Amino acid sequence: MSYEPPLLAQNRGRLGSFLYRSFAIVLLGLILIPEFYHISSQRIEAWDEARHIGSAYEMLFRHDYVVNYWQGKKDYWNLKPVLSFLPIILSVKLFGKGLMAARLPSLLGFVAIVLGLYQFAARKFSRVEGLYAITLFSIWSQALTAHSFRVVDADALYCTFYLLCILLCLKRTSLSFCLACVLAALCFLSKSWHALTLLPPLALTCVLTERSIRLPFKGMLCGLAPILLWVGVRIYEDGPKFPQRMVTYDLLKRTGIQIEGHHNPPSFYITGFVHDYPALLWQLGFLTLAFGAACWWPRLRAARFSLGMPSALKAEMLILAVAVLSVFGMFTAAKTRLFWYTFPAYPILCVLMTYAFAQLRPALKTVAGGLAAVFFVMSFSTSWQRTKALELPAFYYQLQAAAWMPMTNVQKEGVIEQDDYAALLTYLPVPPTAIHIGPDEGKPHTLVIRDKDAGACDGCALVSKGDRFDLFYRD
Repeated sequence: MSYEPPLLAQNRGRLGSFLYRSFAIVLLGLILIPEFYHISSQRIEAWDEARHIGSAYEMLFRHDYVVNYWQGKKDYWNLKPVLSFLPIILSVKLFGKGLMAARLPSLLGFVAIVLGLYQFAARKFSRVEGLYAITLFSIWSQALTAHSFRVVDADALYCTFYLLCILLCLKRTSLSFCLACVLAALCFLSKSWHALTLLPPLALTCVLTERSIRLPFKGMLCGLAPILLWVGVRIYEDGPKFPQRMVTYDLLKRTGIQIEGHHNPPSFYITGFVHDYPALLWQLGFLTLAFGAACWWPRLRAARFSLGMPSALKAEMLILAVAVLSVFGMFTAAKTRLFWYTFPAYPILCVLMTYAFAQLRPALKTVAGGLAAVFFVMSFSTSWQRTKALELPAFYYQLQAAAWMPMTNVQKEGVIEQDDYAALLTYLPVPPTAIHIGPDEGKPHTLVIRDKDAGACDGCALVSKGDRFDLFYRD
């Protein structure tokens, strides 16, 4: 007969499993709710988010899913490949126009990172490490206010592919390495040359995986094939101008000089880490000391690592460390420095910190977990207050009210900001070709947008007076 544990032991095990699952569900809810809350009440960010929303709508209207457009012309300023636009287009086609639909792919990227971190750490170590990993990630992600997982740009998708690529590298098999190279190609097709920071960890993984000469060639084939396919289709549709500008401007010029007014010193990323993410820095400092002490004093190590760390674990930690240093090092060496360039390093840093956490005795784990819990509550409170205070500009409400009018044209006199143009496409039912920026041409059935107090519109009915624009309708 098979042995069955006593009934009391069975009930204790069931109770413990129930409490753990309940705690995990509550924690996941606390991590996800601030990201989704008031997502449609956050104004469109200028530059990258506005360009992605506008280009996605224009590509959808033209049924052109290879060339990105901006205000009716081919866009040679946003030099990212097409992959960063396709999820937005798909979401808008499925759910209709609106901020929630446009931002949904970024939110799903956040969910994928959270679930991926938990699954990886839980399978690698235990469910405790899984919860610890996503807690660390939430402490970092809830501090983000721009280029985060709540806005429409390439960063959320890029960070998701980047993390999955590195996690596949940790498996160190031929198949996982080839899949990691495919994900590296997807990183390039999302964020362009930023994916070059994956070369050092991929090269190290190749060395640590297999000493066969065939593996690097397999990896190169898997990585280059999607990129070359896109380049070929883009050149066929549009000629070589876009790839040429990607190389000359987005790679060579951006790395060689400080462009577009981004004059930041070489210490920019380190000082930004210290200033913007002090909670994560304190957690990193404690884990570094505790892990160092556990390496020298076996009594501080977890029981399963009493004889030291296995060589496989050391190799994985080395790959993670190289991945983090590659991001910070390469973008520090580049002349143009923006704080969101290093975002992919932080989820990987959370994985590396979870590895260090797993080496500790239960007493040290309790201290580290308690410290993470305190920082999580602080970051959650700050993030919750920030999202609760979000409110759309009056111009957006004006557009929502005017959307019910039987207009066929929209005329904005003078210039208009990029985020305002994206708002026109988001809230108004007219196609991009019906939106005109410039002098009023006097067309009928037109919504005329004028700067506040710019004067009356001849032959127009006043629709709304706002804090920035006045809206008129010409029938």
